[in-house]
Amino acid sequence: MNGSLSCSATNCVHNMSGLCSANTINVSGIDANTSSSTQCDTFAEKGLKNSLMNAANVNISGQFRQLFNSSSIEMSPIIRCTAERCKYNENKVCNAANVQITGPGALTSSKTYCETFVKR
Repeated sequence: MNGSLSCSATNCVHNMSGLCSANTINVSGIDANTSSSTQCDTFAEKGLKNSLMNAANVNISGQFRQLFNSSSIEMSPIIRCTAERCKYNENKVCNAANVQITGPGALTSSKTYCETFVKR
């Protein structure tokens, strides 16, 4: 994926002001027919333990570029996806230009989903 990703899962350790600071995220939903049947498996609740456990998946270069560029989104993660029925899934990688992960108030990945999902 080369587009942008915005996220409303504000309780996620990777959420930085609505942007995703992860280098790679994993969206699941192998049998999904709707966006509510998908989820962001990369979600981890904010906290010291999860910050340390997920440190290897931080998009450091994207965060650095984002600090100096407020006019565009620089922290676009690679989005791996198992939602086989989604029209944006191309060989298990998302090819949508803009992806929206939702989950305000989520405390687990099961309360997040890919709002961009569109059934083939």
